[in-house]
Amino acid sequence: MTTMRGGAQRRERVLTAALDVFATFGFRKTSMDSVAQAADISRPGLYFLFESKDVLFRETMRHAMDGTMADVHAALDDPTASLAERLAAALDAWLGRYVGTHLNRGVDALMEQGPQQLGDLYDEYRTLILASLARAIADDGPRSDAATPADVADMLHAAATGWKYRVSSRHEFKNKLDTATRIAVGGQPPSSHQQVH
Repeated sequence: MTTMRGGAQRRERVLTAALDVFATFGFRKTSMDSVAQAADISRPGLYFLFESKDVLFRETMRHAMDGTMADVHAALDDPTASLAERLAAALDAWLGRYVGTHLNRGVDALMEQGPQQLGDLYDEYRTLILASLARAIADDGPRSDAATPADVADMLHAAATGWKYRVSSRHEFKNKLDTATRIAVGGQPPSSHQQVH
């Protein structure tokens, strides 16, 4: 059991390091050697876990997206937050995690314009995110305007996608999300202890 746990921790460490290396240098310029060095693992040890760079890349991106989905669902399921706060937190988990860091554009380039190894991975996760946002909006009750929950989710997602490249910090990104979600679904400004710091 300890060996399995150690193996899982080592795999987690490699996938985390690989994301940083792939995002920094791109798929083509990343070597298995550079990932092994970043993960502090031997090259044979890396090949024992992942048989090729293509496999490592796919697993790295799926691991990143799975983590993101878990954070999105945790945000949307928070019973202590208003709908606007839950939507803002979910959008931040999906689009804001790298805002203000050197990984912001690199990770997006890998997901949206990555090589054929990924297939429709990014589109699949984006579809799941939009459906989760729309479901949370629908579960809140009927709307007083003609916009459907899917319309509202799509509009919020589009706005957040644009802001992530125009803001200088995650703090600024979160503040924009807070404002947008309150406008889209109604709600009071966050109390002073809930405001983004």
